Amino acid sequence: MIDQLVAYKSRKFYGTWWSTLSGYVNRMRGYYITKHKLDGYLDGTMESWYFVPKDRVNQMREYIPVRKPIYCREFPTSWRDIDQGIEGLTDDK
Repeated sequence: MIDQLVAYKSRKFYGTWWSTLSGYVNRMRGYYITKHKLDGYLDGTMESWYFVPKDRVNQMREYIPVRKPIYCREFPTSWRDIDQGIEGLTDDK
């Protein structure tokens, strides 16, 4: 768990595509980047890369909307605008 905490606050991260640790670190990095308005927060990208497979190296460097299969990577919709309210929602039930 300490490794994950250290990795998500790093300036750059290199992981592997099928790793659940890499997925979790990238999701936490997304939350952190958005909260602190760091580079990439507006377009849903971050300084993260995958070593393997070669065709996935830059997946976190470009915005990709949610698509199937959804278990393969973290999508920026998980951390973007999560603090926004829902229009028309009231406390009255």
